Amino acid sequence: MCHYEGHVKGDESSKVSLSSCNGIVGMIKHKNNEYYIEPSKHHAPSSHGGHTHVLYDKTALKQNNEPVLQKKKRRRRRRHRLSNCGTKADPKRMSETLIEYQHQGKVIVQGGRKLRKHREKRSISSPRHVEALVVADPSMVEFHEDNVETYLLTIMNLVSTLYKDPTIGNSIQVVIVRMIILEEDELHDTLNITEAAGTTLDSFCKWQNTMNPSEDDDPLHHDVAILVTRKDICANSGCSTLGVANVGGMCKPDRACSVNEDSGITLAHTITHEIGHNFGMVHDTVKTGCENRNGRILHIMTPSFEADTVHVSWSNCSRRDITRFLDQGLGSCLEDSPLEDSVYEYPDLPAGAMYDADHQCRLQFNSTDETIVVCSKPEEICQTLWCTTSEGCITKLRPAASGTKCGHHKWCQDQHCVEMDDPPVKIDGGWGNWSDWSECTRTCGAGIQSQVRFCDHPSPANGGEYCVGERARYKVCNTDPCPEGEQSFRALQCASHDNDTVKGQQYTWLPYFDSRKDEPCELYCTDVEDTVIIPFGQFAADGTPCRIGTNDMCIGGICRKVGCDWVVDSNTTEDQCGVCGGNGETCETITGEFSKKVNISEGYYEVLTIPSGSRHIVIKESKASKNYIAVSNTHTKEFYLNGNNLILISGEYEIAGSLGLYEREHELENLTIPGPTKEDITIHIVLKGKHKNIGLKYEYTLPTIQTKEPKYYWKLGEWTVCSSTCNGGKKYRLPICYEKDQGIVSDEKCKEFAENRRPEKITKSCNDIPCPSPHWWVGPWQLCSVTCHKFGDPDPIRRRSIMCVDQNEIALPTAQCNDQARPKETDTCNVPLCNTTEDTPNDMLEIDNNSNAIESSNDSNESYSEISNVIE
Repeated sequence: MCHYEGHVKGDESSKVSLSSCNGIVGMIKHKNNEYYIEPSKHHAPSSHGGHTHVLYDKTALKQNNEPVLQKKKRRRRRRHRLSNCGTKADPKRMSETLIEYQHQGKVIVQGGRKLRKHREKRSISSPRHVEALVVADPSMVEFHEDNVETYLLTIMNLVSTLYKDPTIGNSIQVVIVRMIILEEDELHDTLNITEAAGTTLDSFCKWQNTMNPSEDDDPLHHDVAILVTRKDICANSGCSTLGVANVGGMCKPDRACSVNEDSGITLAHTITHEIGHNFGMVHDTVKTGCENRNGRILHIMTPSFEADTVHVSWSNCSRRDITRFLDQGLGSCLEDSPLEDSVYEYPDLPAGAMYDADHQCRLQFNSTDETIVVCSKPEEICQTLWCTTSEGCITKLRPAASGTKCGHHKWCQDQHCVEMDDPPVKIDGGWGNWSDWSECTRTCGAGIQSQVRFCDHPSPANGGEYCVGERARYKVCNTDPCPEGEQSFRALQCASHDNDTVKGQQYTWLPYFDSRKDEPCELYCTDVEDTVIIPFGQFAADGTPCRIGTNDMCIGGICRKVGCDWVVDSNTTEDQCGVCGGNGETCETITGEFSKKVNISEGYYEVLTIPSGSRHIVIKESKASKNYIAVSNTHTKEFYLNGNNLILISGEYEIAGSLGLYEREHELENLTIPGPTKEDITIHIVLKGKHKNIGLKYEYTLPTIQTKEPKYYWKLGEWTVCSSTCNGGKKYRLPICYEKDQGIVSDEKCKEFAENRRPEKITKSCNDIPCPSPHWWVGPWQLCSVTCHKFGDPDPIRRRSIMCVDQNEIALPTAQCNDQARPKETDTCNVPLCNTTEDTPNDMLEIDNNSNAIESSNDSNESYSEISNVIE
């Protein structure tokens, strides 16, 4: 490590932060002054490695020698879209919706995301800490030499800033817990770094996983691994690729990784973009619902990084993707806070102050040749950085980094050359008010209403923290059952696409269910011929049941638990008898298997009859077969499923007043009917040709006949609330009538049937403390309206609120308090006399370590303002 922190000897309130990686760079805060030190750009290191340093306070800044432009020098633009992200929806690498169709026999399936099992799902903004491993390959060491660590810290500081941008809608902190600098002789056989982005990513992901301590509380354990190289990496989009990553790989040890090409300060955007993929974000395109830019603001997840950009921000789609990723519990590894002494410190200075315009030119054109320098005027570089190379004065249409000097006492901020000033104060975000409840998403069958609030009172700014807490809340509405025969909510959503054209054809769509997929909130639909299966839109609408037979609902694309009490995230469940919160004593479960030899070669064979009122009916084949399951009304003989030699496709079907789910996957059938059924039903097996009965398992529950007599008895209830909060009160335990299964019942039951005598009430004293007398409540002093006053003027006044209150802090008439003890309400402000004399800036001192030579200059510099416009 070459980064140090401490204080000035004899001054504990001072602060010193220095880096000695390549000369001394840092800041000294002492009393009311701030001093900066850095190696001089005008002197080469001495033979023994010593540097000439510049020491200056924040009102002085070294003036660089500005290059002289030849008036007739021709400038050439290299106008092109800088580069592309190589991350594609590769089914081997991404947890993204697949772009192409996948053929599975007759069925054309457009694939979907694979979601792992996860922890609690709530729409809560929580602090997330991304602990990063940063790896620099030998090409980085060759180019940056001893400065590689400082350079990467500067880049990751910009990455951290971009993840604090409020448009991301979450509290994200990116920290470095480990940095590995690879020399040529340190490369391992298992780590193969080449120009092939995909191959390098696969190799790096495996290698970093072996380097990662398994315990999350290990100070060297990382959540994401970042490889940085100066190789010109190539992917599907060609060699303009800047980075590649695994979509949705965060918190998956072998997939939370990315490969990033160093092309200068914009490396920060590349790393930010690729970590975004790890968070489950996809590229911003019209197809995904977001443009790649909003006016002159470029979205960070644009597939192509454009140079002519002033600002960058996260799109609504990116905010949606990362919020859903975290709400699903997929970012659980980010919940632990890093140990302070295990985290690398980011530089205090902005990137442009760490690396001047000449150095940025060499970074952009991948050269260490010191003849490559700026060839544009200082006031122009904030918009476009022009550089002298062997091809002349050319540009890649990138601006100089924020903090780059652009004139006397000026630097670049937001692509403008502005006066240096103190950095803006960080403003932490605050929650606004909750919105009104939304309209219910359904008119029957249980829908969802929602309330939301935004982190905009105030919005976080200048690197301030994003709000933490609940951002949305939900309640169930319109729980009355829908009329019999009405389509299910999921079926209505599929039917809304009946006029859509898919692959040049129009279809009639029905819901498709696949019990093997852990994605019940994706809206999959199939045509009535069962030839095409496709996901429509992002997710099923809020209030869509996750699965038949449960109250769980899709909310924001996530399957949320809903109790039988119709409360979101409730743990109250029905027992197998259909009793909410019951113990299963009111029904019995019948199970069996029909496996006997059937004496017919083809047709319908009755297996069993299930009585009306049955619940949790499950019928499934013991093995895959060519046979089918059929269901009919026992009395009318009409079929609900697969009757009259007409075999239906998998889907939802109404069976005896209950919506059932029929599934057939690879010739293995399963039928689930939640119940309760309103009619007796008969289960059939439909034999086809020479195929024998291979077994049919069944299970259902029936209500038991309750003959137990109720037993009533008296008991004392809980203590009542005290009748007074002070000066003594009373509380009581009163007799109540109780029945074991019914709980508290009318006293009349016990008066006639109780097995014991009614107990007497118990009385107890409480809150004997004396009530405090009325007293004065004193508010805080308000701020003075001025910071100084002119000589001879009256002293300015400050005020505070005074109220008479009781012991519960409730306001009383002023007359009830002792007026003699009333505190004063106004006071004079202790502010100095106004002084119009301006301070004269101190001269800058340049100190040579070897010769004690002193130079002076009159430029000034102040600390870093947040960077928000570096181009990806």
